[in-house]
Amino acid sequence: MKIIYLTDIHDGLHGLKKILQTTEADLYLFSGDIIYKAFFSYDRIIDFCGVQEELYYLLGEKKSDSTPFDFTTLVIRFPEKYPTAVVEKAQTYRSLYQLAAKTMKEKYEIIEKLIQKYAESPVYCLPGNYDLDLQYTELYQRDVHRKSFELGDLKFSGYGGAPIWTSGIPEKLTVVFHEYTKQGQNYSEPEDFFREQMPDVCVIHNPAYGFFDKIPGVGNVGSQGIRRFLDDESPSLVVSGHVHEDQGIAKKRGTVYVNPSNFGAVDSVHGFQEGGYFAEIYLDGKTVVQSNLCQLLNDEWNRLIEVDCSGESLELIRQNPISKVSSEDYIRGN
Repeated sequence: MKIIYLTDIHDGLHGLKKILQTTEADLYLFSGDIIYKAFFSYDRIIDFCGVQEELYYLLGEKKSDSTPFDFTTLVIRFPEKYPTAVVEKAQTYRSLYQLAAKTMKEKYEIIEKLIQKYAESPVYCLPGNYDLDLQYTELYQRDVHRKSFELGDLKFSGYGGAPIWTSGIPEKLTVVFHEYTKQGQNYSEPEDFFREQMPDVCVIHNPAYGFFDKIPGVGNVGSQGIRRFLDDESPSLVVSGHVHEDQGIAKKRGTVYVNPSNFGAVDSVHGFQEGGYFAEIYLDGKTVVQSNLCQLLNDEWNRLIEVDCSGESLELIRQNPISKVSSEDYIRGN
């Protein structure tokens, strides 16, 4: 089986079309942050992010754990209880919120049309922290958040989202990453889900702790619960995204981990990230035998690294130009 895996597409629809047109696979997986912006207009993006952040600041001052959506519901319902400026802000927020949701749904509709027209194999998608819950979109039939499907001899299970608030995205329509620590105890819904499903392939947006989850200046941000599951079990493959800066391929205790980094271009606190990255993954039965990191650039794609995954262990970070790497090697790029 051959899988083409993309993560963090971030509105890169032209590139997505090229991948569907110029690659062949038995399965395409899109793992989160399919959308990047909630509007087509940058002015609207700025307006929505501004009022949303102002409301979160106001709620923080009140020491309230409410969301801007819930708070503005009360303000609009009982305007006499709030200052005029707050009522006006609430009305502006709700108007922009509705427009953001409408625009994002239109983007998912475009993506579904691209898939229907150009994909010749099954396509499954997972929402990230920049996405709406896909059950509210045209991609609902492809959604694998808290769901499983089987293809060939393999069982795939997915858990989307990330434990982070994302500015500019309608917060009530997103996927909540249900993992938290309280009184020294860590509760993890994704861990419980994967233990129940026992998949051969884990499809996640937010990585497991210690596996391609290190953000420069911050450290490891991955899921403790998913890591516990992986320490106890050994699925064939784990594909993740979210952390653009920590990409590559690794193999530990029989499990291959892949994070190709962002497919869509993004501006981040670490600078402009051109993207275009994706992975080719080959399985023989339930065993990952090969994984390649690739990049689409100027409408042409190339393999950056070809990795033999058949050995006992492998730790790899992407390097350029293309290299053929055996599982006995350890390579860290520049």
